[in-house]
Amino acid sequence: MNNPYGYINGRVRMLRSELLDARTLDDVQGAGNYSEYLRQISETPLREDLAEATAQGAGLAQLDEALSRNYLRAVQRLRSIVTGQPAQEVEALLLRYDLQNVKTLVRGVLTGRNADDIVGGLIPAGTIPWTALQASAQSTDVASLAQTLSVAGGRLGGILRSAVSGGANTLLDLEVALDQGYYRAVLAGVRGQAVRRYFTREIDVRNLLIARQLRGDTANTRYFIPGGQAVSEADFLRVAGGDNSTAPDLQPILEAPDLGLAEALARRQLDEAARNVAMSDALGPGVALDYLRRKEQEIARLRLTARAKFYGLTREELQKELDGA
Repeated sequence: MNNPYGYINGRVRMLRSELLDARTLDDVQGAGNYSEYLRQISETPLREDLAEATAQGAGLAQLDEALSRNYLRAVQRLRSIVTGQPAQEVEALLLRYDLQNVKTLVRGVLTGRNADDIVGGLIPAGTIPWTALQASAQSTDVASLAQTLSVAGGRLGGILRSAVSGGANTLLDLEVALDQGYYRAVLAGVRGQAVRRYFTREIDVRNLLIARQLRGDTANTRYFIPGGQAVSEADFLRVAGGDNSTAPDLQPILEAPDLGLAEALARRQLDEAARNVAMSDALGPGVALDYLRRKEQEIARLRLTARAKFYGLTREELQKELDGA
C-alpha cells in the first residue's frame, strides 16, 4: 500500500512554494513607507486577501484582518488535502495554535486588556472555532474564560478548566498546565518518529526556558513538562538553581543574557529543527510541520514590518524587532 504522505507532501511542497522568499521579505522590509509596503505585498500571492487593507483610510486593523485571513486560508488548504491517519496527525500539529491562543486569552484576561486587543493577538487557526475564541475574549476572569472554552470545544479548554479547578491562579501555573496538557496530547496524536523527536526537542527547550524563569524562587518539579529527552527533572532543578552545565547543545539558551534573548534563540533552534525534520521525513508529517512554522513566521514578519512602516521606524529598529521575533 502506498504511503499517503507521498501524495500529501507533494501538495504541501506546492503550498510551501507560495510562501514569500527571503528576497521578497527583504524588499518589503526596505519599503520607504507604509504605502510602499502595501504596494509591494499587493504584488505577492497575498494580494487576494488585501482588498480592504489597501482601501483609502484603512490602517493596521484592516491589514491584521487581511493577514489573519491569509493565514486561515493556508491552514484550510492544508486541511483539505489530508485524510485518514494523516488528518489526525495534522490536527495534532494544529493544536499548537490552540495553545498559543489560549495562552493569549489567559494573559489578556489576567492583565485586564480589552476584548479587541486580545482578539488582535489571536491566530485564526487551530481546532477551537474562531467565534468561540472571540466570545472567550469577553471573559472577565480566568474561571469564566475556562468555562467558556471548555463548553465551546477544544481540548485545551478542558485542560484550562481542570487547572483552574485545581487551584492554579498565576500566569506561570496556568501556562505550564496548558503546556503539560498540550504536549501530552501531541505525543499521543503523532506517530512519525521524526516529528516525535522534534516535539521531544521542543519540550526540552520549553523546560529550560521555564527553569530560567524560576531562578531566584524555590524551584518545583510541578513546573516540569514530561516527554523530553535531553533534560530530566534533575537537570530542570539544576538549571533553576543557576547551573548551566546541563544540555551542552542548548547552552546558548542557558547563557543568553536575558529571558527575551533566550526565547529568540530557542525559536531559531526550533525553526532549524523543523526544517531538518522536513528534509528527513519525506513520508511523514514533518513536511506539514515545517510548512506551518514557515507560514507562521511569514505572517509574524509581515505584521512587524507593517507596524515599523506605519510608525516610521528605521531599518535598524525594524531589524531589532525581527531579531527578537
